[in-house]
Amino acid sequence: MLRRTLLVISSLILAFSTIALAQQPQTPAPPAADTTARPDGMGRKDGRRPGMRDHRPDRFGLPRELNLTEEQRQQKRAIIQRHLESTTAQREELSKLRQKRIAGTFTAEDEARAKALHQELQDSMKGIRDEVNGILTPEQRSKLEQIETKRKARHEEMQKRRTENLEKNSQ
Repeated sequence: MLRRTLLVISSLILAFSTIALAQQPQTPAPPAADTTARPDGMGRKDGRRPGMRDHRPDRFGLPRELNLTEEQRQQKRAIIQRHLESTTAQREELSKLRQKRIAGTFTAEDEARAKALHQELQDSMKGIRDEVNGILTPEQRSKLEQIETKRKARHEEMQKRRTENLEKNSQ
């Protein structure tokens, strides 16, 4: 009888310890060496998500496939920096007006001023685009036009599908 009890108790201990061991978190296998992965595990070193193409625009919308020279990149940076410095006061004032809107103290005069500031900033952005387009070669300009035409067509197609889906879902 004692032998049978010890056998049952040892069987139960073995079963419970096996269950407890199986429930402990397992350490995952280290990932395969990926030369494009960032050390913090957040996507690729170049900032692109997997599957992104090289026609992704850089800042201020110039696609990478234009293959800007280093001199063109420096000129572009100088143009952008100059415009950003010249619009610092407008951006700060617009930020203060946004805070007033959030706080609920936004007046009609504030709204008119915000619209004027927004228009000034849009004009500055257009100026950046025009100046940056001025540093492109004729081949780069024609390639940019082709890319923008494709982008607009894709955008219109997406808008059309979105409208059709909204109409279909509202029925």
